[in-house]
Amino acid sequence: MNRRRLLRWAAASSTVPVAAGTVQSQSDGSTAGTDGGGSDVTVRLVDVTDPVEGGGLLRWTAELENRTDRTVRPTVEYLVDDESAGTVTLTLEPGETERPFPRSYRIEPAARDRAVTVRVRTEGDSAARTVTVLGVDELDDGLTRPGEPVAVQPGTTVFFEAGAVDPETDGSQFTGWWVDGESVGDSMVGPAWQSVYYAEQNAHYWQYTPESEGTHEVTAGIDTEDGNYRADWTVSVTPDGHASPTIEAARPERGTLPADRGGTIDLEIDVADPDGALERVVWWVGQSDLILGTSEVSGTADTASLTVDGGLCHTCSVIAWVICDDGTFASESLWQADDTGSGDTGLSASIIETNDPVDAGDILEVTAELENGGTEPVTRDVDLVVGHDPQRVDTRSVSVAGGGTETITLEFETAVVDRTQAFPVRVEADDAVAERTVEVIGTADAGGRVTITGTNDPVDAGDVLEVTATLENATDRAVSRDVELIVGHDPTVVDTRRLSIDGGGSESITLEFETAVVANDQSFPVRVAADGCVAQRTVTVRGTN
Repeated sequence: MNRRRLLRWAAASSTVPVAAGTVQSQSDGSTAGTDGGGSDVTVRLVDVTDPVEGGGLLRWTAELENRTDRTVRPTVEYLVDDESAGTVTLTLEPGETERPFPRSYRIEPAARDRAVTVRVRTEGDSAARTVTVLGVDELDDGLTRPGEPVAVQPGTTVFFEAGAVDPETDGSQFTGWWVDGESVGDSMVGPAWQSVYYAEQNAHYWQYTPESEGTHEVTAGIDTEDGNYRADWTVSVTPDGHASPTIEAARPERGTLPADRGGTIDLEIDVADPDGALERVVWWVGQSDLILGTSEVSGTADTASLTVDGGLCHTCSVIAWVICDDGTFASESLWQADDTGSGDTGLSASIIETNDPVDAGDILEVTAELENGGTEPVTRDVDLVVGHDPQRVDTRSVSVAGGGTETITLEFETAVVDRTQAFPVRVEADDAVAERTVEVIGTADAGGRVTITGTNDPVDAGDVLEVTATLENATDRAVSRDVELIVGHDPTVVDTRRLSIDGGGSESITLEFETAVVANDQSFPVRVAADGCVAQRTVTVRGTN
């Protein structure tokens, strides 16, 4: 999927049904047919948020009226300060008035109040509203990295961070990113690298690689429950700017690592930075999306080391991020764990079901299937290993006949935590390993659960993908939730709606986004998230070839 197109769409076209005060639209007074037959459709603006804080969501709803005696299919275009914020086509019966799904647009923050114009238009009519965007304060210097000034060479990646405003609470934090006034993406708390980094490092991050000389303005808009903030950086790109750090050597040598479940692995890399700004190395396991640890480094050359207890999962890659205090950054996948040479018995494992998400303190159940590809019976101890800091929490013995399969359920009692947490669970039987990410709902978020009940995929490239989900409210009180549709391997929010659920009840919702026009078939994850509750599924878009 074309990432640039997707990011621009995401910033412009998520939708949130919310009433923030009814306003009168300002029509240009013109009307014209939109179906080629002289139809007369009137468009109005209702429910516009005014004022809106910088870094927050500007929300609005269009209302269309078919004043003819014919069925018409008008296309509505949304714009914010003449920037496209998406389109929608709908069918109106004679005399019918309809409101399409509300829309939203995340507004770049600034220090002072300013005005923006939101407009909706059809082929022959339009309505506009000028909205006040409130200026917001800067994020505390201690919560932003790197410090000013930022000066790099072309092609050098800069690693920006916007820290958690209140890391001791369970309040959500959303960070949008802009470069030279153009939205380039979002950071959010969800089951991806951003959420893992936020949980471990108390910061959202963005990586930016300027390719040409010049000066660029990078802005982060931090949206929290208690107010919004901004962070601003000026990036000067010159041949004399700072260069990227490098990984000089690795021990063991780059390549394959043994996946010894019962032992430890010592990792070591030599890192260098020509500008003497080395700060830290963050160690990732790529396939499991978890941070193994962080090593402090300094100066122009240093060595970062890490000991991994309990081995690594088969085919998992170890990735090192080298971060400097001047913002320069480098990343390299160094090793991949391989246990194919460790006495393969022909036994394979797969996780076929879990009961997550579960509330904090409840029992998490993981059901796995073991298949014996050999001819002789095999008896093995099967372990359940959980967490970013892996711990064995359950062990059962299973015998599998030659050519047969057996199913086993392992379990453990989750800890009582305030913050909703996503972490890996692994089923191990010697060289047979399977892994999955699960979620435990923190006590502050235990009021609901999310389940994806259907999608319309596979869809053709350029068509609208629809994802239907059910939200459950496990409390005895009514709740309201912002429900987000997050798509892609580089997770991006593309649709947002607000949903109210009665105590003990459930509601269904359909979220959607317009897929990019791509040549080849593509599969990617979609997630539905609501206040820490997340459901995920992989979908497919058929390319034009």
